[in-house]
Amino acid sequence: MRSFRRITTSAVIALVFFAFQSTYAQGMRMSPAERAEQLAKRLDLNEEQKAQVTRIYESSQNNMREKMPNLMGDREAMRKAMQEVTVKTDKEIEKILTKEQLKKYSEWKKEREKQMRQRMQGRRDGN
Repeated sequence: MRSFRRITTSAVIALVFFAFQSTYAQGMRMSPAERAEQLAKRLDLNEEQKAQVTRIYESSQNNMREKMPNLMGDREAMRKAMQEVTVKTDKEIEKILTKEQLKKYSEWKKEREKQMRQRMQGRRDGN
């Protein structure tokens, strides 16, 4: 049961990182526009889709910024809030994708989740 909980928590964290892309490009956090550009390249989004994704990312970022001050110090509440925003963001993005793009998006999310699990396992193992 604990193992399942750890895997579930790891998956949630991976999705959170995907949604907010705490990815650092040369030491800098990516903006919603940069994240949308990255996704546009990966999924071959058209300009309208890219604009919609940018708005979705901006909205989710603003949503988390509003919630964060009230959640500081409560790790579980923060995780839950981030998970909720991530799920909402994913659903909004999925609505604007074609079937082919949706398939690529799902594969990409799985790939990122796997990478996150490996990184987390490495940290637990002391690597």
